[in-house]
Amino acid sequence: MGDELPSNGPARVGRVAAVDVARGLALVGMGVYHSIWDLAHFGFVGASLPFSPGMRLIADLVAGSFLALVGASLALAHAEGLRARPFARRLMRIVAAAALVTVATFLLDRDEPIYFGVLHCIAAASLIAAPFVGAPPWAALAAGAAALAAPHLVASAAFNPPALVWLGLGTQTPRTLDWRPLLPWAGVALVGLGLARALEPRLAASARARWRPASLVGRALGFAGRHSLAIYLLHQPILFGLAFTAANLTGVAERQARDAYLAACPPACVAQGGDAERCAKACLCVADRAEAAGLTLGLALGENVGEARDRLKSVVEACGRERR
Repeated sequence: MGDELPSNGPARVGRVAAVDVARGLALVGMGVYHSIWDLAHFGFVGASLPFSPGMRLIADLVAGSFLALVGASLALAHAEGLRARPFARRLMRIVAAAALVTVATFLLDRDEPIYFGVLHCIAAASLIAAPFVGAPPWAALAAGAAALAAPHLVASAAFNPPALVWLGLGTQTPRTLDWRPLLPWAGVALVGLGLARALEPRLAASARARWRPASLVGRALGFAGRHSLAIYLLHQPILFGLAFTAANLTGVAERQARDAYLAACPPACVAQGGDAERCAKACLCVADRAEAAGLTLGLALGENVGEARDRLKSVVEACGRERR
């Protein structure tokens, strides 16, 4: 994204500001989607909202925009033929960024790490698209159409194993925070390449190639589009941090901790031989007294240690004695 993902290098058309602005708009859509995801995670909006059809559509449109722009930018940056060294430098930056995303998400959530998200797909799609840079436009368009159709024509459980599932031809969707399998998504990049190759001669002589945004918003979008890889890597930690801070300042985090405690405490109490009704009352007693004493119920779920945890333990023991 941006000058890494990807940039329009010197070519007959030169850098097309409209492509940068379009990529900037895609970044805005990405930021909106991830903001809603973070707000749902901290309880500001319904937990199911990120999975609603409308939000899934936004996510798909954003991913499709990035991949289409990858193809279009390849066509513009290599209008005279594939320049191996700039292409390899750009590809290595994307591969490194994709690896960083995989490692970071594995450390944060081992149940749903990102191992073939949009960055991984862009890297693989770029390799597939490279041979079509100097080919006739119809070749890229035909390959793109085949890639888009492949999951509907060749889907098989034989492609479900982890070593093959990234191809997108399996019958199961793996648990992951971002899933953009090679097929059909590489087809979007190929179609973008083919369309840009077909339109490039007209674009070279068009005023659209020389257009520059005059407004502050347009220039900001263009700047973002030129640096989209950096923005992609940095935006989610920033958005998540803002949502986390807001949750703590507004008390949402503590309400979530209370709800989580009241959901987990009674079953655990019953599993240790307690009476269901008494367990429910004892757990509610702990939640109420902890709140009155200014104690964080997150401690009861295994967070942190120290004096506050000891005080909470005393509250739990007192409530347990009262309900016997």
